[in-house]
Amino acid sequence: MRLRVFFLFGFLTLRVGAEEPIPGLPERLQQEAIEYAQGQTQASAGHYAIRATKTPVLPRVKGTEVRFEPSHLSKREPAGAFFAVFRVMVDGRLAGNARVELEGRWTGKLLKTTESLGRKTVPSESQLEEVPFEGNPPPGALTAFPSGFRLRASVPSGHTLRLTDLEAIPLVNAGDRVRLTLRSGCLIISADATARGPGALGDKIRVELPTRKWIQVVVTGPGEASAEWSA
Repeated sequence: MRLRVFFLFGFLTLRVGAEEPIPGLPERLQQEAIEYAQGQTQASAGHYAIRATKTPVLPRVKGTEVRFEPSHLSKREPAGAFFAVFRVMVDGRLAGNARVELEGRWTGKLLKTTESLGRKTVPSESQLEEVPFEGNPPPGALTAFPSGFRLRASVPSGHTLRLTDLEAIPLVNAGDRVRLTLRSGCLIISADATARGPGALGDKIRVELPTRKWIQVVVTGPGEASAEWSA
């Protein structure tokens, strides 16, 4: 009887011990989350300082090899409060998901206007200035003015420019003559047409051919477009 009780107690001890968290896993996951979030900012101007704000809760693991696979961030720009989601893999099998709470601060320069600008303006260098900023920038804030764009509406002096303030400059306007490149298999045909709507680079617009037929084309440059042709 004593042997049986001792054996049962030992079995339960081993089982509970096997399911306890492996030491150091939360800290390792935090570091991997910071590195993952930092890696998503490599193409961004400026610098992000990212830290973990809370010890992550991990699913109970039972195995020898634990690996974390990044899934996604809760925000496109890792500034302010956000989190990273990881898949927890134990001995090659999914054991569950874990969430790491993070906080990011961005340091760089944002683009502001030095004077009031009207609708459809393409600002000159003297009309814009780079202003140092640290913290959580406004969504879509610009660090440089992209070519091929103009202001969608009037903005006041000192305004921090955002993507929502811009619109693509049309390379073709309604009524313009458009030079088409029509492709049909290996055959390439050039033709003239009339645009029936405006379009920026890469936009799809409708044009009217001299035969009065309307087709959809893609704007490829100023007064130029292309399309796949079928007679």
